[in-house]
Amino acid sequence: MQIKTPELIINILVRPLIIFAGAMCIWYFLALRNFIGYINQFNYIWLFAGVFFILLAVFIGLIIKLFFKMPKVIRVTAVSLIAAFVLSFIIIEGLVIINRKSSNYENADYVIILGAGLYREGPTYTLWRRINSAIIYSRNNPDVQIIVSGGTGEGQRVSEAEVMSRVLQSYGIGADRILIEDKSTNTYENISYSAAFINDTEAKIVIASSEFHLFRAKITAKRLGFKNVGTLASWTPRILLPNSLIREYMAVIKTLLFDSR
Repeated sequence: MQIKTPELIINILVRPLIIFAGAMCIWYFLALRNFIGYINQFNYIWLFAGVFFILLAVFIGLIIKLFFKMPKVIRVTAVSLIAAFVLSFIIIEGLVIINRKSSNYENADYVIILGAGLYREGPTYTLWRRINSAIIYSRNNPDVQIIVSGGTGEGQRVSEAEVMSRVLQSYGIGADRILIEDKSTNTYENISYSAAFINDTEAKIVIASSEFHLFRAKITAKRLGFKNVGTLASWTPRILLPNSLIREYMAVIKTLLFDSR
């Protein structure tokens, strides 16, 4: 029986590529677990994506046939939604990447360290990198006040802010320079609750966070009324980049649609 060209393309090119994508997603899920030592809820997106791609590869031929049997208006709508998603992804990720470096960080009045989770009542690797960048900055700027921002996560007995304060003091930073905000659970709350320590919106604040988190942190601070915002980037291990970029896309969408003053 003669095989039609579209079916041949699906079997030789499309299906193997989708299976490869699924296998890479599952491998990345396992690699994340091996690197950070545990799995948080968001990381499971890679496992689910892997399973999804493998199932898609199995049924891709049937899906294509059903797609072309649908009314034209549904097909056009589906393609338009996919195109809108791809375009928004490219734009947002471009902005995240462009804003990944430290900027306007000289002579700050306050440095806000944004929380990034705890592991066994100590800072995660990501949080440690943020703290370390603030330690280096504070040594070069002895008058800056440091706001440590992060609440108590599920299953934890101590807040991120308290852990950050302990680490800072262990590196010689006086307690009188540290302001503790220990109620926040996300980026918007980090900056919003930290604002209670800052009486002047003209004061210069520098946000210490991971390089691919800075764009969202900056637009959040400006939405909350801060006029002079700088950023202090901490390095992200390259194994974490895909996870960070996907997470930021979703988080930026949430920030733009739902986070407001």
